[in-house]
Amino acid sequence: MKKELIFVGLGRMGQGMTTRLVEEGFVVHGFDANEETRTEASAQGVSVTGSLVEAISKMSEKKIVWLMVPSKFVDDVLTEIIPQLSAGDIIIDGGNSFFKDTLRRNEELKKHDIHYVDCGTSGGVQGARHGASLMVGGDEEVVSRIKEIFETLAATNAYAHVGKTGAGHFVKMVHNGIEYGMMGALAEGMSFIEDHKADFDIRVNEVLKPYQHGSVIESSLMNWLADSYQIEGHLESIAGIVPQGETEPEMEFIAEHGKTKILQAALEQRKETRQESSRIGTLISAMRNQFGGHAVKSKDS
Repeated sequence: MKKELIFVGLGRMGQGMTTRLVEEGFVVHGFDANEETRTEASAQGVSVTGSLVEAISKMSEKKIVWLMVPSKFVDDVLTEIIPQLSAGDIIIDGGNSFFKDTLRRNEELKKHDIHYVDCGTSGGVQGARHGASLMVGGDEEVVSRIKEIFETLAATNAYAHVGKTGAGHFVKMVHNGIEYGMMGALAEGMSFIEDHKADFDIRVNEVLKPYQHGSVIESSLMNWLADSYQIEGHLESIAGIVPQGETEPEMEFIAEHGKTKILQAALEQRKETRQESSRIGTLISAMRNQFGGHAVKSKDS
């Protein structure tokens, strides 16, 4: 495979991924609607263009287009680029698209003989830059042609072709549900410790050390939570409200099936913070900010 692709979306995740690809010898033609973001990506070696149309035109052979845009914009981007693509070209959706939307888009693209591959991406901003977790769905022959891209972007043993088109985003959706439950449990536990620290003169920052290292609950989420405690005044500045993220409707879809009681509880936990702020809401917001750069509500806003 020629090491060349088009990358649409150069934000927090996209910039880390394109920088990694460039470092590994790929030619990356990139576009983002934000001029400042384009400038930053250009400084990292991405061949940045001033328009989406121009980015697509830069690749003369069979085109591989990676989309790393918010799920609500995917249809708009597809509408713009489909006329510029030819039979046999490949689109990879690496964002948080709902798997049902992925299936619909795949059927539409089949009419143009364009291949659609879905890639659930996890690991946050640091994972995007240094090695992400990738869950890929798509036709076996198509995925095999572009697997070098996934292998380059993934951490060690963190890439898998999990099934046909739609499987990548379905598996990532379930991953997000597990993540909701884990974040809720960590936030509840640390909040409960804080509530009782006076009873035992508990040093909260010291508690985090054994939790992070060697325990059965050690995890990236635990590390990100610990990082939040280490930033002086950081947690105190965050309002105890968890904003609704783009994946929450997908979590509702899973919960409707009635077999995911922990996820249902985690959803209710987040919604309750929008009615009455809480320390649990602060801790969940802090974790989301650490791994994905998600905006937090400040206590002053």
